[in-house]
Amino acid sequence: MFNRFRIATLATVIELAACAVVFGGTTVSCPQSIAVEQKASAQDQWSVDYARDQAALSSITIFDGPPQEQASLKYDDERTVKDEIIEVWKLPKSDRGYWMQCGYANTTAQLSRKLPAEVSSCEAVLEKGVSYAGGGAVVKRAECRSDSAKP
Repeated sequence: MFNRFRIATLATVIELAACAVVFGGTTVSCPQSIAVEQKASAQDQWSVDYARDQAALSSITIFDGPPQEQASLKYDDERTVKDEIIEVWKLPKSDRGYWMQCGYANTTAQLSRKLPAEVSSCEAVLEKGVSYAGGGAVVKRAECRSDSAKP
């Protein structure tokens, strides 16, 4: 019989990433990292240990509606500037609303939140040619903002 592992993942935010008022506009950013606590049980002669790798920001997904509906949006623009890849989503007004989901390397935990109605664009800045073990991108910054918010 195969050993069964029960893994429960709890994610808590290390950095604050709440809406911030910047020059009269709204900016929502993915936290750069999160703390994750995993618990596993093992049977028979197996023991459990945990990797100590940081759960660092490795993806951003923008959804038209709640993430559970899986209506993810492809970015509208992608450009390379020196050692960075910049992806931009333009978000016209929507009755459904938009959601931002932040993914992290070394965990299956994800953070999701509905974006304020005034948010009109999102931008992800990735390190060109660099990735985490397992393939996740190294995301330097991921944020959504209203037209009046300046970086």
